[in-house]
Amino acid sequence: MPDTDRIADEALRATAQANAEVAASLPLDDQTDFENAKRGLIAQFPAGGIRAEDGRIIWDMGEFAFLDGPCPDTVNPSLWRIAQLNAHHGLFEVGEGVWQARGCDYANMSIISGETGWILVDPLMARETAAAVLELVNETLGERPVSAILVTHTHPDHFGGLRGVVGDDPENHPPIYVPGEFIRYAASEGVMAGNHMVRRASYQFGLTIEPGPAGLVDGGIGKHPAKGTRGFVAPSHSIEKTGEIRTIDGVTFEFQIASGTEAPSEFTFFLPDSGVLCMAEVCNQTMHNILTLRGAEVRDPLLWAKTIDEAIDLFAGRAEVVMNAHNWPVWGRDNLVRYLSEQRDIYKYIHDQSLRLANHGHTPDEILNMIEEPEWLAGTFHARGYYGSLKHNAKATYQRYYGYFDGNPVNLDPLAPQEAGREYVEALGGADHVLAIAREAIAADRLRWAATILNHLVFADPQSSAARELLAEVYRQLGYRAESSIWRNIYLTGAKELMDGVKPRPGSGGRNSDLAAVLDLQSWFDALAVRLNPGRAKGLELNLNVKTGGEITGVSVARQCEFGRPGVPNDSATATIEISRPDLEALIAGSLTLEDWLASGGNIEGDRATVETWFDIHDSFEMWFNIVTP
Repeated sequence: MPDTDRIADEALRATAQANAEVAASLPLDDQTDFENAKRGLIAQFPAGGIRAEDGRIIWDMGEFAFLDGPCPDTVNPSLWRIAQLNAHHGLFEVGEGVWQARGCDYANMSIISGETGWILVDPLMARETAAAVLELVNETLGERPVSAILVTHTHPDHFGGLRGVVGDDPENHPPIYVPGEFIRYAASEGVMAGNHMVRRASYQFGLTIEPGPAGLVDGGIGKHPAKGTRGFVAPSHSIEKTGEIRTIDGVTFEFQIASGTEAPSEFTFFLPDSGVLCMAEVCNQTMHNILTLRGAEVRDPLLWAKTIDEAIDLFAGRAEVVMNAHNWPVWGRDNLVRYLSEQRDIYKYIHDQSLRLANHGHTPDEILNMIEEPEWLAGTFHARGYYGSLKHNAKATYQRYYGYFDGNPVNLDPLAPQEAGREYVEALGGADHVLAIAREAIAADRLRWAATILNHLVFADPQSSAARELLAEVYRQLGYRAESSIWRNIYLTGAKELMDGVKPRPGSGGRNSDLAAVLDLQSWFDALAVRLNPGRAKGLELNLNVKTGGEITGVSVARQCEFGRPGVPNDSATATIEISRPDLEALIAGSLTLEDWLASGGNIEGDRATVETWFDIHDSFEMWFNIVTP
């Protein structure tokens, strides 16, 4: 048997033992959640999945049929349990006049019967899945128009499918309700930080690994984002404060602002006529992320806990069911009060215990290893770490209060990974000795130490196939043991990239041009300035005006910085370009060239070279950059 195969077999035996210990520690036979996950099912999609226009399957629950069997050694039994629960899919009745489509994309789409049509809540990630759900609703419940849409928060799995339910004609769009400052925050994540975040999201959601017992099994709050067409439609109404009451197509909504918890802009709502409380993504059937591992602003766990506490006070005494933007509902007043209280308490516990340890002088990595699971969590599945985890949430809470620096001078100016790798490998006696140490560590089931030194070797010598193979095996075993779905996905994606390199997947991310095109001009030009390449702009002074939508934006480039000032023409401009917002977005996104735009009737007044230079000094971003190798 080859050495790598022997090591893998021995490591898998240790993994099987570790997972068996997890199974023995939890009440996995409790069927309450399985009964709730199936409750109210009235329709399912036909077999074969949902396809894009080019024929690609972008969503197919049939890929997860393997979950019908017993838990294999390659999956944490607690994660296997929620993976089975999240495999229940179709159209479900939640309460009187309220339904949810679950297991049709990463998030849920909720459907409320209004006086004249369907009120839709959170129309999914992809145009194709949202359209398929609406078709199923009309076939099952009777065809009606879409009379209104609510988007509970700023994450794209809740709005990327908007065009699938409203179409492309703005004249026929229904009213769309969002929480205050929605566009600002959707833009900061989706456009300003978008390229890096989307690449990291491919790790978090396991978008490049195949479903199966040794691959993708779940995403904690759903399976995975649909790999379809993402778009956006500008909202028409904004909810600004807790206590707002709106009548939307004859249905009364009582709103609570939850911004700063799971998303920087978010609301929950209560339907007093049906007793249904929608907690958006503030509550789930899992612990959520204080800092999502794809990257985002750090969230506020104390505010999160207080927001759920406020919801208990405002709504729990009248509610009969709680539904969320992911997972399945909770029915019965006693059950929902206990559920909300436990969801509240996990975020309060994370906040308080992380700061307690920090105030004892402990650093983020020490806190991650020291924080203890609260005693009540063992049997409370909905607060366990299937998505967020106690470890990285504790570290994130430290970051929120103290930043990335832990106070130790060695971390002020650390070596870059490649340089550090070379130094570590040399200090440890060379590549062969590092490999020997790693093999010993794996044999002793010290996987995190093995990963640490092998990572240094990979960055010191990325061509070392032995280092990549061993590190990939370590990552696989760590993934097989992870209770958090996103830890598993990150480990397994890292292992795949080590072995196969970076291979782009169609439909897995990219710039949402619909969202970029509806940004306010200041946000759009701020995002453009992020692309300025300082090398190409070195020594350059450039001034022009951009006229779009009847407004002039003065643009200046100097000292390797760029400023766009909407409404303030640049008096020193040597050129003016008049262009539509969609064309401007297409030029920056690379789907339209300046030559083609000019050939189709575009016009530049003044010095054309100024405009050409302006476009040339901006970077294009390649999403599929390396992560586990230099």
